Amino acid sequence: MRRVAVMLFLLPLTACAPQRQARTLEMTMSAAGVTALLMKVNIGVLTITPSTDAKVHASVKLMPSNNYFWDLFTRSKSPEAIRAAAISHELSNGTLGLSVQYPGNSDSDDVNEEWTVAIPASVRINSHINIGKLQVSGIAGGVEASLNVGKVSLDIPGGTLKITANVGKIEARAPALNYGDVTLNADIGDVGLTVNGVPAGELQKGGTGSSLTYKGPGKDSINLLVNTGKVALTLSSN
Repeated sequence: MRRVAVMLFLLPLTACAPQRQARTLEMTMSAAGVTALLMKVNIGVLTITPSTDAKVHASVKLMPSNNYFWDLFTRSKSPEAIRAAAISHELSNGTLGLSVQYPGNSDSDDVNEEWTVAIPASVRINSHINIGKLQVSGIAGGVEASLNVGKVSLDIPGGTLKITANVGKIEARAPALNYGDVTLNADIGDVGLTVNGVPAGELQKGGTGSSLTYKGPGKDSINLLVNTGKVALTLSSN
């Protein structure tokens, strides 16, 4: 009888549970005049790669949060936000800003955004993610990014790097030695650098944190900093 009662209790909740249907938005535009990309994501994943033409290609998959019971009792308006969402773009002084525009009376705080952006490799990247993941590969214009909680993964041919994270992990790889000043730091956690497969740099440990400095033959700089987490950098000549 107890099992039957539990099932009868769950049936109304299941019937009332909001539908978790995803929606994908896409946009293509000319990259003429674009020298930098600016993006801010609250929750989600941002993946940036080089485009194969002189255009910007962007797509974003929108999904409500997975907190079914919270949505049931708070009457979340995230499904409404997703249904009415659109990609917004603005080009100002060479900087292209991409974002999702939600209607003013909806709740987009718990909407998960999975971005895929292809842009010319020479474009400089500037991004902020509150919770999630940043993945950049093949971009040589430089990357400046901040992350509250999550992971940053970079695989780039060159360009200045300035990455900060509150809690999480930064992994960067550059198959080039065109770097000069390199600074890695973790207030709480570990840092590491390998150059052509060999550990390099001056490593200092203090308390629960660690830092590393390295001077290369190039001119581009690398600064990878976390408050709590791990930093790993790999440089190579091929």
